Amino acid sequence: MPRLHSLDAARASLLLLGVLFHSAVFVYLYQEPGSFLEFVAVAFTHQILHVFRMPAFFVIAGFFAAFLASSRGARSFIRNRAARIALPLVLFWLPVTFANSWTSQGAWITGRNTFDVYPIDFQHLWFLYFLVLFSVAFVLLARVIPLEKLRGIHPAYAMVVITLALPLLPGVLNDQVELGTSSRLIPEAGLLTWYFLLFLSGAIAYHQRDRWLDFLRNRALWIMAIFGTLFMLFFFIQDTGWVAVNLIYGAASTTGSFGIIGLFLRFAHSPSKTMRFLSDASYWLYLIHLPLVFFFLFIFGVNGFGAPLTITLTSILTVAIGLISYKVLVRHTVISNLLNGKRHLLRANK
Repeated sequence: MPRLHSLDAARASLLLLGVLFHSAVFVYLYQEPGSFLEFVAVAFTHQILHVFRMPAFFVIAGFFAAFLASSRGARSFIRNRAARIALPLVLFWLPVTFANSWTSQGAWITGRNTFDVYPIDFQHLWFLYFLVLFSVAFVLLARVIPLEKLRGIHPAYAMVVITLALPLLPGVLNDQVELGTSSRLIPEAGLLTWYFLLFLSGAIAYHQRDRWLDFLRNRALWIMAIFGTLFMLFFFIQDTGWVAVNLIYGAASTTGSFGIIGLFLRFAHSPSKTMRFLSDASYWLYLIHLPLVFFFLFIFGVNGFGAPLTITLTSILTVAIGLISYKVLVRHTVISNLLNGKRHLLRANK
C-alpha cells in the first residue's frame, strides 16, 4: 500500500488540536470566566473538538492496525504493538502521572503536591491503554471473522451503526452529555465497546480502502456540513433534557469523525515535509504535552492573563516546546526507535 500522506496529516493535526482542547477544557481550573460570552466561546471550542477528535484517532488507528496485521501477520503485529504502544505506556505512565500532578497543582509555588499511584489511572495515556486492549481483541476477532472477507459493509451503514450504538451503550456519555473518559485499569465497558466499533470500522476501511476512501473523500464536504448542523443543534439544546439529545450527539460525533478524515483525504493527499515531521513528532508530543499545558495554564492563570490569551499562549508554547524537544531529544536518538520504529540520522552540513 502506498503511503497515505493524508492520514499522516490527519494524525498530526488531530494531535495539535488535542493541545488546544486540553488548554480550553482545563483553563477554568485556574481562573474565573471573564464573561458569559467568553465562557460560551471556550465551551464551544472544547466541545466541538472533543466530539470528533478521539473517535477519528481510533478510526485511523484501526486502519493502520489492519495494514500491519495483513502485511506482517498476527504474531509480528502483536510484537509491534507491544514494542510501540505497550512498552511506551509502561515507561511513560509513572513519570507523566507525577508530572501531571506536580504541574496541575503549581507545586513549585504552592508547595502542595499530592501524588497517588493507586488506584491506577492512565490519565491522558488512556488512549494507549485502549489500543493495547484493542490490538489483542482485534487479533482474536480476526481468527473468527476474517475482516478481509467482509466486502459488503458500506461506510454509510457503518456510520449509522456507530451512531445508534452511542446512546444505547452505557457509560459512553458523561453527565454533561459529552463523550466520557475512562482512564482506570478497568475501563468503562460501554465506552470501550464504542471506541472498539470505531477501531473496527477503520480496519474494515483498510480492507475496502478503494470504496471507503473514495466515499469519504468525495463526500467530505457534505458529511462535514451535516456534522456542523448537528453539532450546532446539540450545542443549543444539550441542557434541555430532550430524549433525542444523545442521538444527535452520536450523529455529530460519527459524521465529524469520518468527515474530518474525508477532508484530509481530499485536501491533504500530497506529500509534505512539514506534515511528515509533525506526524513523526506527534507521538512524543502526545506523551508530554499535558504537563506542559497544566504548567502554562497555572502560570498565566494566576497572573491574570484571561482565558482567551491563556489558551492561545499555552497552546503555542506547548507545541513549540514539544517540537523542539522532539528534534533535540528524540528524532535522532533511541527514543525515536521506541516511539516510531526508527531514528533519523543527523546530516552533517556541507
